[in-house]
Amino acid sequence: MPILSVTLQGEAQLPGGQKAVVPPAAALTRAGPVVKVSITPPEAVTQPILQAGGTITPYVGLALIDTGASSTCIDEDVANTLSLPVVGRARMASATEPDSIRNQYPVQIEFVGWGVKGGANRAIGANLKPQNLVALIGRDLLNKCLLVYNGPSGSFSLAL
Repeated sequence: MPILSVTLQGEAQLPGGQKAVVPPAAALTRAGPVVKVSITPPEAVTQPILQAGGTITPYVGLALIDTGASSTCIDEDVANTLSLPVVGRARMASATEPDSIRNQYPVQIEFVGWGVKGGANRAIGANLKPQNLVALIGRDLLNKCLLVYNGPSGSFSLAL
């Protein structure tokens, strides 16, 4: 069973422009359990493109492991950049957004440096850019994982 273990590190800017190291527990509290991911269309979409001599450029960024999200979400701008096909529509509500109908996209998400891929057939499009995120890893993918969130140590582990 592959295990990804992360201890967050961080910096804060002090008054006067000086920087200070933030303890891992504070960094995890501030950022949450974030991982670097690479997003591409699923193999069913990329295979014909690659066979025809085309290329696929992955979109790389941070994803938040979000146990509060029932479905995996992808930033709408990322979906547009990757030219992902809309495969459906879904109702979405969040703490900061009222109930709305959003596009769904098929995606493949690879955890960078770990080599593990997960697919979401119907990732919901959301506005994640203001949070500097490209995706939320929701319970639809987490239901195949073991997640340990260790707040005092500022670390988390994800086993698949």
